[in-house]
Amino acid sequence: MKSKFLYILPIFILCIFIFILGNIHAEESQSKYNIKEIRVIADEDFPPYIFRDEKGNLKGILVDQWGLWSRKTGIEVKIHAMNWKRAQRLMREGQYDVIDTIFKNEERKKIYYFSNPYADIEVSIFFNKNISGITDIKSLKGLKIGIKKADSNISLLEEEGITEYVEFDTYESIIKAAKNNEINAFIMGKPAGMYYMYKYNMQRDFRYTHPQHIGNFHRAVKKEDIHILNAINEGFSQINKLEYEQIYNKWFGFEYRSPELVLYIKLFISGVLIIGFVLIIWSITLKKAVEEKTLELTNTVDKLQRSENRINAIFKALPDLFFILNRKGIFIDYQVNDPKKLEYGPEKFLGKSVSQVFHKDLAQKLMVPIKESIRSGNTQMVEYTLGQGEDIQYFEARIIKYDRDEALAIIRDITERKLSDMKIYNMSIRDAMTGLYNRNYFEREMEIRNGQNNLNQSVIICDLDGLKFINDTLGHATGDEYLRIATDIIKFCFEKKNTVIARIGGDEFGILMKDISEEDVLKTKYKLKELLEDINRNKVIPISISFGYSISQGNKRDLKEMFKEADTFMYKEKLHHKQSSKSDLVNVLMKMLETRDFITEGHCDRLQILSAKLAKAVGMTDSKIQDILLFSKFHDIGKIGVSDRVLFKPGKLTEEEFEEMKRHTEIGYRIAQSCPDIAHLADWILKHHEWWNGEGYPFCLKRDKIPIECRILSIVDAYDAMTSDRPYRKALSKEKAIDELKRCSRVQFDPYLVEKFLNIL
Repeated sequence: MKSKFLYILPIFILCIFIFILGNIHAEESQSKYNIKEIRVIADEDFPPYIFRDEKGNLKGILVDQWGLWSRKTGIEVKIHAMNWKRAQRLMREGQYDVIDTIFKNEERKKIYYFSNPYADIEVSIFFNKNISGITDIKSLKGLKIGIKKADSNISLLEEEGITEYVEFDTYESIIKAAKNNEINAFIMGKPAGMYYMYKYNMQRDFRYTHPQHIGNFHRAVKKEDIHILNAINEGFSQINKLEYEQIYNKWFGFEYRSPELVLYIKLFISGVLIIGFVLIIWSITLKKAVEEKTLELTNTVDKLQRSENRINAIFKALPDLFFILNRKGIFIDYQVNDPKKLEYGPEKFLGKSVSQVFHKDLAQKLMVPIKESIRSGNTQMVEYTLGQGEDIQYFEARIIKYDRDEALAIIRDITERKLSDMKIYNMSIRDAMTGLYNRNYFEREMEIRNGQNNLNQSVIICDLDGLKFINDTLGHATGDEYLRIATDIIKFCFEKKNTVIARIGGDEFGILMKDISEEDVLKTKYKLKELLEDINRNKVIPISISFGYSISQGNKRDLKEMFKEADTFMYKEKLHHKQSSKSDLVNVLMKMLETRDFITEGHCDRLQILSAKLAKAVGMTDSKIQDILLFSKFHDIGKIGVSDRVLFKPGKLTEEEFEEMKRHTEIGYRIAQSCPDIAHLADWILKHHEWWNGEGYPFCLKRDKIPIECRILSIVDAYDAMTSDRPYRKALSKEKAIDELKRCSRVQFDPYLVEKFLNIL
């Protein structure tokens, strides 16, 4: 019993000694600074340093550190955390003694005294994985950037001229906005960023840059409270490295356990029991030395592990393939985050040279930069392709020196970028409608050929005649069809090696040829005419192409002058076509009317007879009556531009269909203007559906504002329509038709002309 008492007594005395010493020190801290309580304000949104759990309680490294500080000093600490912008404002207003989680900058140094930095915070740019080329602040221009209100990083953006960004109250709200694609990049401390990305399972959707800068967390007090800062610094200096490390390991996910520490504790206890209280001080010193060394080793291992984890994370995040090759081009090792990206399995390339894996030309192309990178140490770039046709893939290889006789090849699939570049380039030189080259390419090609010493060059100009008339009569869809037909014919006749065919205007085509004689040009022209004749057998409006050319004939000539000569030649032929076609337009229009089945059952004949009688009854001249006759025939010519679905619908038209039908007056107006023989009828064709009371279309004209010719035709046309059979009804009797005309007099029809018309029936 006595021996057990002697065994326990030294330990009991030591504990009492440490307790008394701690109380004395706490009382000294309180009395020295005359501080009983400290109010601390901090950001509530910087995990794992400080944040709120699901119940709203404050958690994190700083909560634990301040708790330990309070126990060391005996001073009560009240920690408050809130929105960072508000926290800074309340601190400036003097409502708190200390502000934590603050970065030091020039503006803040004017207000506060700062503690030594206690944490290094890497600040990175986080961005959506689908965005490439983000390396620094400058590369963020044009993106939707998120940043926390009152964050010191705002000044970094503004220094680079970036003033358009979205401010958020918390880091968590930034992450939520990024998840919902409201922003595509944001700047924040890496610990908070990684914490929230893992919390919301976004780590695969976002990447981050190397640190843009490393900020330091400080604690700060207003300049008049320097005594508080001294108390803070002294209190935190009492916390040893092991205690700090245990807090950090708790929140960063590492648990500190050391068999060596347990051994030293056992040795320490044994030593105390053996040598007594006299050696306690020496044992404590030894223990502290061992703890520091163990902590140093632990930190070293920790850093190595973190470094390895970062490298692995980078490899997994990058879409690239990594290969290590020696000076002879033999594959030694590889790294890839998705084995499906490999063109060949590892068994087909590891231990083999590039000449054994790839075809000869590609192997030679790759060996040059491999050797050069190992020799010079400079990064080499090379692009290459695999596959053919639609299966072709484009790759970019960055080759850098890896070791004394080894190189690291970083391979990236750039197929999408290449195809996009080619598509954009083709759009810049091709005409979307015909697929031919456009005018810009044509003119550039003329410049190039002007600089060549080819003495036998030709310029040919083709023009699709009457495209405007086709568009006005048959619609732009038909006009586009005529353009494509003309394109196919021209390509069939002229497409050959060293020939450039381009659409250089709305209806104009340019052709550049080499080594062709005038005889060959004329043969091709006749071939083109024969093809047009075959096609025109089935066309209501025939396709006509005017043709002009200029040939250098062994002389050095400026292609621009030759272009003007060919253009002049073409316009002369076009003028000839125009003159010869004028007389055919009326026949073409009649053919179009017949094709659309408008001239049926003597309708036009009856209209002409009745219109002429009514015109004569009101005293119109013979020349006017002749115009009335022509007007009666062509007043509905615009209906050739109305779809068959609407034109031949047996039932009542819908509102939308009626709007389409109403367009026939405007279409007819444009057609008439294009035809010299009926151009003087254009205004009547446009207005022949106006009503006496102003409720007609297209202008809602009233009474005498409506041309008399239109008023005459509207009465005659209505009467003939009512007394003729239609697909959806039988004809009315003459008496009922007359009653209807009387009913609509002063509404739809001129009452004077109705009276005259009834007199001649």
